[in-house]
Amino acid sequence: MTELERIRHSAAHVLATAILKIWPEAQFAAGPPVETGFYYDLELPHRISPEDFARIEEEMKREVKANHVFERVEISRSDALAMAERGELASLATRGIPSKFKLDIVQNIPEDEVITLYRNGEFTDLCAGPHVLRTGNIGAFKLTHVASAYYKGDERNPQLQRIYGTAFKNKTAMEEYFTMLEEAKKRDHRKIGAEMGLYAIDSEFVGPGMPLWLPKGTVLVEELEKLAKESEFAGGYVRVRSPHLAKEKMYKTSGHLPYYAESMFPPMEMDEHREERAKIQGRMAELERLLTPQG
Repeated sequence: MTELERIRHSAAHVLATAILKIWPEAQFAAGPPVETGFYYDLELPHRISPEDFARIEEEMKREVKANHVFERVEISRSDALAMAERGELASLATRGIPSKFKLDIVQNIPEDEVITLYRNGEFTDLCAGPHVLRTGNIGAFKLTHVASAYYKGDERNPQLQRIYGTAFKNKTAMEEYFTMLEEAKKRDHRKIGAEMGLYAIDSEFVGPGMPLWLPKGTVLVEELEKLAKESEFAGGYVRVRSPHLAKEKMYKTSGHLPYYAESMFPPMEMDEHREERAKIQGRMAELERLLTPQG
């Protein structure tokens, strides 16, 4: 794990600490570092919103300022299970209810795997680590957004709140990151394409990510296609065309079907007797007309 990942993993624990000081009944699942920061999944009757972020961040700042040591403790499986039953994992103290998600996690840890806890101040969490030495090593952080996520990514499990944030070694690095995000928004192809009149997106009737090319955009598409053809011919390539549809057997042979079946169009049933049935239906209609009294 890189230094930045350790900082962000540690920030997730500080986030959980802050939330528990505001809402002691919160139940925590997983809180890993990710590419752009960190998150922590939790179950809580109160629905956390961006309006709560300032309050949570203030508690996080107190934990960082306290400069608590991240203490690593190896523990036996039986002791870990007992702590989870007493509600001591991902908690500030013993509670009257079990730490249900941590209990499930302990029960699924392989028998030969070492089980460890990490403590920072009052907060104790089941965690493999690693972390920074002290909470004060988290130089700068910011909560960014909140989403929903199923426990372990399984829709049959409880739906949790997922609080996202990011953290850096210092404030300068964090400011540079958010400046980069703002610059990227200005250059977003969806924004620029609409402003230049190149294409339109209709999510309701067509679908997201499926552009409807306007006249200006169509010119660009055709010019790119022309360039592609010229480049291929110059390189000695020749073109072929294949149908847009194929039999199911082809996708099984290619290996695509087992992985993409849910996102592919359903198979069409080929009706070999369609013409014959149409003739019979036509004859029946004519017979009915002849047998129906006129006038």
